[in-house]
Amino acid sequence: MDSGEIVKRAECGCCGMWEECTMGYIGWVQERFGGVWVCGLCEEAIKDEQARLGVGVEVALRIHAMFRETANADPALHIATSILQLIKKIMSSSSSASSNASLP
Repeated sequence: MDSGEIVKRAECGCCGMWEECTMGYIGWVQERFGGVWVCGLCEEAIKDEQARLGVGVEVALRIHAMFRETANADPALHIATSILQLIKKIMSSSSSASSNASLP
């Protein structure tokens, strides 16, 4: 990087993370993503959505942004759901293990 280049803090339009980037890089990313600057992690997720669904950048960006919104909606609910799934898994594996133990 040339020491004369201006560096600015850019905030991801999807996840809110920020990076310090040159103005040229910020412009290049915004050009690719319809005026929105996205971090490298979200960029990869958007590329994956494009490949998986066969959609354009704008659609993949909206899908990823919606995912981020719903994933961060209520962390307590997410934790509770995960614990419930874990309990169900433990109960089903213990009941299948006891069923197998009773077989001759």
